Amino acid sequence: MIIIKKYFEYIGIIGICLLSFYYTEKVALYVKDKNPIMQTINSLKEERYVDYIDSQIIDDLYIIPGLNGKEINSNKSYSSMQEKRIFNESQLVFNEVKPTISIEDNKDKIIIRGNNEKNSVSLIFESINNLTSYMHENNYLVDVLLSKEEYNFNYELINNASDSKTYSNIDKYLNKNKRNKNLCITFDTNINELCKGKYIVKPSLTISHTNISSEKNKISSGEIILIKDSLSLTEFNIILNFIKYHDLNIVPLSELISENNNFAN
Repeated sequence: MIIIKKYFEYIGIIGICLLSFYYTEKVALYVKDKNPIMQTINSLKEERYVDYIDSQIIDDLYIIPGLNGKEINSNKSYSSMQEKRIFNESQLVFNEVKPTISIEDNKDKIIIRGNNEKNSVSLIFESINNLTSYMHENNYLVDVLLSKEEYNFNYELINNASDSKTYSNIDKYLNKNKRNKNLCITFDTNINELCKGKYIVKPSLTISHTNISSEKNKISSGEIILIKDSLSLTEFNIILNFIKYHDLNIVPLSELISENNNFAN
């Protein structure tokens, strides 16, 4: 009987402790919710909410990336302002809101351009040449197709090897050196078996010496532009000037196709 009595005493003590923790937490939450800083933060949640943009799926084969939304994280925002105990809008902390239809869940589909809301384009070069050197000298990070083990970390490299051994060797090297190895390219609707689980892209424009006059006028936000080796530096500068004239940014492919949204708080 004594053992049973002590057992119930222990149960009672544990129950009291749990109830104490529960009510202490409830009181703390109540006090925090009534704090003027937290009330100001919560009052801004609807105003500062930005809805996501879904990816567009075309013919169940192609996809155009969407964009994440954002919402205020009240608790993290509150914590960031606790040191000075005053509300500071610049210290608001946001969570990203993933699109319902996202490229993350559709890696079996081919990305044919970036989201035009980014006001950007990407340039992909056939090989490392004088054009890529020119871009590097002007502080651009651009993409280069890689069909052999010709590594150069001045660029973002896209594995374009046709045989599995070279493809795997490049992939391992990029992985070992912590480089982006998640970019694959296709020029038709065929998807390399080795690209499964990666971002598969198809250029939306291909510009060469023979078609520069017509194709440059098609450039708009979101384009994934393949620059052929036949293009001269003079011709290439015509492309650059066209892009600048239309206030478009040149960004690496990984940035163009990302659904991350560079929000200004």
